[in-house]
Amino acid sequence: MAFLHFDNVGIAALAGALPEHVQTIDMDPAHPRAAYIANFVKQTGIRQRHISITEQTATDLGYTALCKALERAGWEAKSLDALIFMSQTPDFNPSTSNAHVLHNHMKLGDHVLAFDITLGCSSFPHGLSVCAALLQQAHINRIAMVSGDTVWPQYRSREELLAASVFLSGEGSTAILLEKAKSSPVDVALHSDGTGYHFLYDPWQGCRNAWRRCSGLMPNGEVYEGGGYMDGMEITSFSTMRVVDSIRAFLARMGRDVRDYDGVVLHQANMQIVKTMIRRLKVDRAKAPTTVERLGNTNGASVSLTMVDAYAGRDAGPLNLLVSAFGVGLSWGVVSLSLDPAVVVPMVTCSNRFEDDFLKPAV
Repeated sequence: MAFLHFDNVGIAALAGALPEHVQTIDMDPAHPRAAYIANFVKQTGIRQRHISITEQTATDLGYTALCKALERAGWEAKSLDALIFMSQTPDFNPSTSNAHVLHNHMKLGDHVLAFDITLGCSSFPHGLSVCAALLQQAHINRIAMVSGDTVWPQYRSREELLAASVFLSGEGSTAILLEKAKSSPVDVALHSDGTGYHFLYDPWQGCRNAWRRCSGLMPNGEVYEGGGYMDGMEITSFSTMRVVDSIRAFLARMGRDVRDYDGVVLHQANMQIVKTMIRRLKVDRAKAPTTVERLGNTNGASVSLTMVDAYAGRDAGPLNLLVSAFGVGLSWGVVSLSLDPAVVVPMVTCSNRFEDDFLKPAV
């Protein structure tokens, strides 16, 4: 493993923002696909999600979350030294990253560095390690780490989205403010396995198959006909076996036991995966918060949204948390950190979006 230790990295604020629209899975026993829907809910645990039907993006939600986090910390936006946005779904072309769009909307100066990290569900430990490394520099003192993905463009229209009988992904963005803080260690272990890239990817996105947009055979022999692809059996095995083993190895290296932590926050892939991981790690169920049943799989924002949901308003001192996120690449990571519930802003919903970002009809 790539084991990283950072001293003096504190969380000054954490906030999350969700779209206002809530979509529920239709559990009507008279539904033509009632049996399939019931089995889907049983396997995934998902019953509802927040998703925009007004063309909000992760950047719009990230702006709201960042403003709430700055307010909680008592910081001015201009005091930031860096803005890191973790997303697979940029508002525009990938090189015009969400970080630069948000940099503009926050009216930040040109001394503030900004860039995106494109890892998906595993982005939290990777992004945190990058931010923690930056904070080791003499002139980097405050960083905003924003995370979120936009799901609604996967549907061809608002009507198609609203007609979806089942769904896996939901939307939401978070903002974490990080600063130099005495006696606040952060430990991170990062892992990669490129041999499994084809278990979770989209062959038609990018350049490799730009002139071959037709159905074809996947490495495992399945027929691919477009869109995102996931080998469910491989991803489930990877999550519940290899990631769990990596968490155990991390704890052994730290000289700790899972019982030493006040909370264990896992990527909310689906309820079946989360429950299996909890069982294999022998985690007290009360210490393992979940949001997948209410928010769906929120990709890279999954663990941070779960922390907002679980710890905002909690009357307790600083909590020792064990966090693990995993996904595309294959990539995964484990984090040990401290979080004071007092810095966590209660979850907000919002409808705001930046109208100036939309193309106007040509006259």
